[in-house]
Amino acid sequence: MKSDYLTSKPAFYALFVFSLPIIIGNLFQQLYTMVDSAVVGRFVGEQALAAVGASYSLTVVFICVAIGGGVGSSVIVSKYFGARNFSAMKTAVSTAFLTFLGISVFLGAVGILINRPLLVLLRTPSDALDMALVYLRIYFLGLPFLFMYNVISSMFNAIGNSQIPLVFLIFSSVLNVALDFLFVAVFKTGVAGAAWATLIAQGLSCVLSFAVFMHTLGKSRIQKMEFRRPKKLPMAQS
Repeated sequence: MKSDYLTSKPAFYALFVFSLPIIIGNLFQQLYTMVDSAVVGRFVGEQALAAVGASYSLTVVFICVAIGGGVGSSVIVSKYFGARNFSAMKTAVSTAFLTFLGISVFLGAVGILINRPLLVLLRTPSDALDMALVYLRIYFLGLPFLFMYNVISSMFNAIGNSQIPLVFLIFSSVLNVALDFLFVAVFKTGVAGAAWATLIAQGLSCVLSFAVFMHTLGKSRIQKMEFRRPKKLPMAQS
């Protein structure tokens, strides 16, 4: 499909085609924890299932922060992209990447340090607390991948391409399922294996989507992206 369908096609058709991959992607986004819960519950036990479930109450907060940050950044990027102000757009993209990379590292470090008090505050069952701690520590190690993937997906949406993020999300979900069974059912690594499966799947999807995003920009008339100190941007027109 041509990249200008958002402006060349009827509004209802364009919005439907653009939003459908996002809706499907949100469904696949839930697969990570659902599969982790199902696999550890089946092959490890009830305590492991309770540990992953307790962790989900906390991880969903960080998922929402990552998605919200990406959506907020995409508003600015899409305005500059639509105005063909590619210089300002590059600055906005690089600023978003560097900013949320720093935020994710900070939140990941904080999460590792205070995950036990948080789980206690959430009234995690005592027999599942240690397993939940193991799961969360590995999860927080991969938080930068989670944040960067969501920001990159939002950048694709900002330039009118919502199909590529869906492809990578499906790839990541399928890989996560396969690794869950490999680590938990075959290698018997328990909840740690489920957490590592999620980290690897998210990490690989993040790296590949970043490479495709940079390649996509390279094929357009946008000059090479430069990651440098952010500078003040001109006000985008409403």
